[in-house]
Amino acid sequence: MKKLFPLLLVSIFIVASCQKDETEPTVTPDGPDPIVSGLLSGKFSVSASRQVQFASGNLDYIDGYFFAPNQYDYGGYFGWGTGSNPTITSTEPADYSDEFDDWGSHIEGGWRTLTIDEWVYMMEERPNATSKCGIATVCGVLGMIVLPDNWEGPAFSATFTNRDANTYDENSWPAMEQAGALFLPTAGNRFGTSISSGEYGNYWSSSLYEESKAESWHFGMYNNYDTWTGTCWGMSVRLAKDN
Repeated sequence: MKKLFPLLLVSIFIVASCQKDETEPTVTPDGPDPIVSGLLSGKFSVSASRQVQFASGNLDYIDGYFFAPNQYDYGGYFGWGTGSNPTITSTEPADYSDEFDDWGSHIEGGWRTLTIDEWVYMMEERPNATSKCGIATVCGVLGMIVLPDNWEGPAFSATFTNRDANTYDENSWPAMEQAGALFLPTAGNRFGTSISSGEYGNYWSSSLYEESKAESWHFGMYNNYDTWTGTCWGMSVRLAKDN
């Protein structure tokens, strides 16, 4: 059910245990381009007739777009639909367009951002949707795991009340990832240049809610739902490709 209220800043910070760097990526635009091989194997239904595969990490930008090296890395924070202007940090809604400029359209390979209807279908309406997602801790980072349509990997607990029910380290996480699991870290959000991270995940959709407000997918302990957020807020982006 949609929660019609803007997101609040959260100041709790989670320390990662797998050499996670909050501010600087381990892969830079000057090194190997992770966009080339950044596709997870899992296939996820986002409507009754469409499946997608997700990027191997959250989107980031430093002098060019790239994917975060690991699924548990936070990646960058983007105002809604700022594909042509990814570094804007203004807090004035008037500085953001209500016309969506998809980040994926600026990257070769057919990447795109899910609509809010696609987020809702994947999380709530596809067959066995509620058994395919839950809170998890991966390499010390809290987030949400979403399983692909045909899951054949390790056992998984679909819960949003126990952050320790699904805990993976550098030895146990690869089996989940290789079986196609999607992990969305609780990167939080940015307002202006102030970042709050660690307890909530906020992921943009491509759908406008109303003037200066856009639809997003929000989750944390005890909740998992679509909501709206002001377009000037910086939030996470996980791109996908149609299968």
